[in-house]
Amino acid sequence: MMFQNKLDRAMAWLKEKSKDPNRNHQKESEKFHDEDQLEYYDPREEWLAEENEKIQLEKGDLLAIFISAFLVFSPIIIFLILILILVMKL
Repeated sequence: MMFQNKLDRAMAWLKEKSKDPNRNHQKESEKFHDEDQLEYYDPREEWLAEENEKIQLEKGDLLAIFISAFLVFSPIIIFLILILILVMKL
């Protein structure tokens, strides 16, 4: 490989960095201070909390998801079936 030494050094640096137990996973630049609040605001923590919440679907949402998936994948499936039929005839 052309840049194998650089790649090996980068991988060694990443392994060393990930082994550091005292390392804080959040950079100081990712914290924001709101004037109205006395503590720091962590957008990553809020994002993780939102990610763990279950998505609430309304009554017709599931049907809309299935219809849109059908509209997206049906032309592809039809095209593949046509190719299969043409290949079987040859």
